[in-house]
Amino acid sequence: MQCDQCKKDITFLYYIGRSNICNKCIGKYTVFKEVRNSEDALLRKALRAFDIKTFDDLKNVTEVQLDELSMGNIKEKSKQTLKYKKNKTSAVSVGTEDTLDYQTEYDTEYA
Repeated sequence: MQCDQCKKDITFLYYIGRSNICNKCIGKYTVFKEVRNSEDALLRKALRAFDIKTFDDLKNVTEVQLDELSMGNIKEKSKQTLKYKKNKTSAVSVGTEDTLDYQTEYDTEYA
């Protein structure tokens, strides 16, 4: 895949908003310098805590905000990333006269 910032083909990219960014560009253009060499835990926490839609929003995060986030003064927003639809009624209707005999099904399959 190709980084949207430096246009190089790199196998592992971070998906930030609509753009794919490599770890070298994140370390170069933002305050998240540790992403370039070691870990990305603070970056992932910042993506959950701040309202970051694009890579430019990530560039606007300051050192003060990063320090407050690492100290725990800024809480993560509890937004649901996946929405589940609960099925309250079953799609399969089983009548009272319907029975299922597992042994006879096995006998007919392998006979």
